[in-house]
Amino acid sequence: MRKCFSLSALLILCMTLLAFAEEPPPRGQSAVVNITTNPPGSQVFLGGEDLGKSPITNRSVQSGRQTLVVIDQGYELVNQRVNIWPGSDKRNNLDFGTTIPKGSIKITTIPGKCQIYIDGDLADYTDGAPLTVKSLDAGDHMVRAECGGKKNGEALVTVKGEETVEVTIDASGKKKK
Repeated sequence: MRKCFSLSALLILCMTLLAFAEEPPPRGQSAVVNITTNPPGSQVFLGGEDLGKSPITNRSVQSGRQTLVVIDQGYELVNQRVNIWPGSDKRNNLDFGTTIPKGSIKITTIPGKCQIYIDGDLADYTDGAPLTVKSLDAGDHMVRAECGGKKNGEALVTVKGEETVEVTIDASGKKKK
């Protein structure tokens, strides 16, 4: 009796879920999409078509189930199937809070005591030992070492997601042979 009741309850639950499952949209009809990403300026592809950089507003596309891909700084931030409904359906307003991968830079300076700036902002000081600056967005960063007087050096460093890039900045003012 208990098994029969449990089986009946499970069957009713499955039927209820199927009743509320959304039917896929019709394919090949005219549709309008709005796609927002954070950060803006990400490259957006829908169904293999390059829609340009986000935000995408009032863009005409074909309805149907399609794959949406969002790429920023070489990283695929979104890759998922979405339903695109005919016309200007509010369900075609897609908003993605994407996240650019983070990485770190391990900085060694010559001389050993310098102020370190990342993209113009003071990050920290080296105190005779290498300095690791963490949680930087993947992409290019200008690293500058100011070591007193006219002893400065800088390097353009490319940070990769989930990696630590090592750089040595020579601000000694000595000519290299």
